[in-house]
Amino acid sequence: MTFSGAAPARAADLASSPPAMDVDAPTFSATIYLWASALHGTSATLPPLPPAEIDLSFGDVLKDLNGAVMGAGEMRVGRWGFLADLMFTQVTPSGTLPGPCAAGFEVRSRSLTLQGDVLYRLYESDALDIDAGAGLRVWHLNTRLTVDPGLLPSGLAYSQTESWVDPVIAGRVLAQLGGPWSLTVVGDIGGFDVGSKLTWQAIATVNYQWSENLALRAGYRALSVDYENGNFLYDVRMQGPVLGATYRF
Repeated sequence: MTFSGAAPARAADLASSPPAMDVDAPTFSATIYLWASALHGTSATLPPLPPAEIDLSFGDVLKDLNGAVMGAGEMRVGRWGFLADLMFTQVTPSGTLPGPCAAGFEVRSRSLTLQGDVLYRLYESDALDIDAGAGLRVWHLNTRLTVDPGLLPSGLAYSQTESWVDPVIAGRVLAQLGGPWSLTVVGDIGGFDVGSKLTWQAIATVNYQWSENLALRAGYRALSVDYENGNFLYDVRMQGPVLGATYRF
């Protein structure tokens, strides 16, 4: 779920009275963010290789990170909000297999998470907004193992791809803290054995309204998923600080 709330720029509104607006006219906001996520859990994304325990700090992940794209967007029409969040990462750890052959190996792991939510504003005031709704979180994992010639004369290349969709129920609270400061709290839970056994997410950010259209955000995000399909297992929790900027059109 995206944390890009399209709340009014109330701090800026204090300085000058905005012109009358059609409350049902759509508004748009876009967010770019950086999530410094650690990774913990159990993973078997290259069956028949056995499950492996994962305990990586963000520094560990960063060493093997090839690239990442993280962004979110929201369209609001009246009390309705339509949200999208995209996160793509690729990491490529490598090393040398033990033994007399000492062949080098590389594991390329690509992860795509795409989420869409529809939220309805249950309560709205100058100090507090409360939204609730539902959505879908799509997961796509691709893992490739490459072993250099040594153990086998021609080397080895093996890959595995897994995709699934999790329904989620979601909520969001936007609270004004005074002046240009505000707080956004987002949460969702789902899976329900439709895709994963269970998935949940929690995000909290403190926001600073830099201008009428631009808000800066800093906080913490956690995302957990427990998915199993045959010998494929992905039971992990990602968590860490998040920094972002939201521009309202």
